[in-house]
Amino acid sequence: MLWNRNFSLLVAANVLLYAAVYLLYPLLHRWLVGDGGLTPLQAGGVCALFAPAMFLLGAFNNYWVDHYARKAVAERSLLAIALASLLYPYAGSPELVGALRVVQGAAFGVAVMATGATLAIDVTPGDKRTPANRVFAWSSILGAVAGLVTALVGAEVWPFHSLLYLSAGLCLGAVLLVSMVEVCFRAPLDVPHCSFDRFLLFRSVPAGGNMLVVPFVLGILAVAVPDIFFYLCTAAGFIGYLLFRQVYTRLMHGRLQVLLGQSLVIGGVLAMLSYPGSRCVLYLAAGCVGLGSGFSVGQFLRMMILLPRHCERASGFQTYLLLWEVGIVLGAWAAFVPAFNPFALSFMAAVAGLLLYQLYLHDYFERHVEA
Repeated sequence: MLWNRNFSLLVAANVLLYAAVYLLYPLLHRWLVGDGGLTPLQAGGVCALFAPAMFLLGAFNNYWVDHYARKAVAERSLLAIALASLLYPYAGSPELVGALRVVQGAAFGVAVMATGATLAIDVTPGDKRTPANRVFAWSSILGAVAGLVTALVGAEVWPFHSLLYLSAGLCLGAVLLVSMVEVCFRAPLDVPHCSFDRFLLFRSVPAGGNMLVVPFVLGILAVAVPDIFFYLCTAAGFIGYLLFRQVYTRLMHGRLQVLLGQSLVIGGVLAMLSYPGSRCVLYLAAGCVGLGSGFSVGQFLRMMILLPRHCERASGFQTYLLLWEVGIVLGAWAAFVPAFNPFALSFMAAVAGLLLYQLYLHDYFERHVEA
């Protein structure tokens, strides 16, 4: 059974974690521009330090979860994220804010490995692990949208400090949920201190690099259109895809799925370019972008689940999680570059992603999936 008690607790913790992390993006950016005196591009660069920091501790992932209690690794990394959130008001310079972003990024990389790529697999039956990976991926998106909406709504109602407390509280809630998970004891294993296990799977990197285009476009649009209803319409598009897959259970051909998905994204972005003043068009386009992103991510996630060989599933899924965050952060930062038209950049990225998949990646997948 997929939705057992332990798995449900981990999914709920994952939603809280992503909400806590994504709440900070617009919150810190506004604070750095308003109180810190930085330009939007500079503030975006400070916030973006989160992404490369996720890779700092990855080489130790496998040693930590095989030598220490896996729940403890998850709980301590979540506590580090919460503590860093509480320290932002005391950071007297952009450099110290950047250092806290690095701490949170490094801890986040460990947290998602310990929960989504390790504990979730431990508590899931062997024949349900592929659906478990999909559930965790989609729950991450749900949590991210919840965090962004909370930040936009909360910034108009609550002071900066209160929202930081909320972010820390969400992380503490995730710690509580993880602490309630029951996992079998595993004796410490004699594994090397540094490795790429549970960190990066190079066999999946081409698929992840192509997939990165999807969160890149979403990151651009999240910054370019800071509108609560826009986010909700995008989330509705994702939900529409999930409902479609519940009804249409047959496996879609990869080329068709990505063609459909990226065409919807391209159409939505073109509509935003063509009718910049229409709110109705904007919200319909957001639904198209969400729906199209769902189709595209569905295929890319399937590839990154199937490409790993035996005992590489955790590494493959962690690669997906890391590259998704990199795409979001790169897109959000690019949206602040004055020379870029965010909608034109989104259009070019979506077209490039479609061409790369059709001309190279699908054949790469077919050659390596059973190799």
